[in-house]
Amino acid sequence: MKKLMLALASIALMATSAMAVTPTEVTDMKIKAKEKAGIVKAKISIKHNMFTYDQAKKKGVEANFITHITATVGDKVVYDASTSQFLSKNPLIKFVFNGKKGDEIKITYTQLKGEVFFATKKIK
Repeated sequence: MKKLMLALASIALMATSAMAVTPTEVTDMKIKAKEKAGIVKAKISIKHNMFTYDQAKKKGVEANFITHITATVGDKVVYDASTSQFLSKNPLIKFVFNGKKGDEIKITYTQLKGEVFFATKKIK
């Protein structure tokens, strides 16, 4: 019984690690983040086709759109949004948060297929 439980735990661990997705750094995302009086204004532009189910069907391709966007500074989440096919092609996202110059902002987004992409930039 003990061996069976260990085997099942091992299988569960392998399945979990196989599902983990390694984020890929992208160069087609523009990030502007400027601090003034302790407030950082961030503007993010992501190049993405954002194919909805209908558009994909018409073009004969697979649907693929951004499903989740997160912005972090250090360990702190400063922006988090779940999205769907309503988001426009090449979305532009703006938000503000408390921060300081020199910190690094990291933008991460997940596509419908489960692929994860990120980009980083120092706050000016």
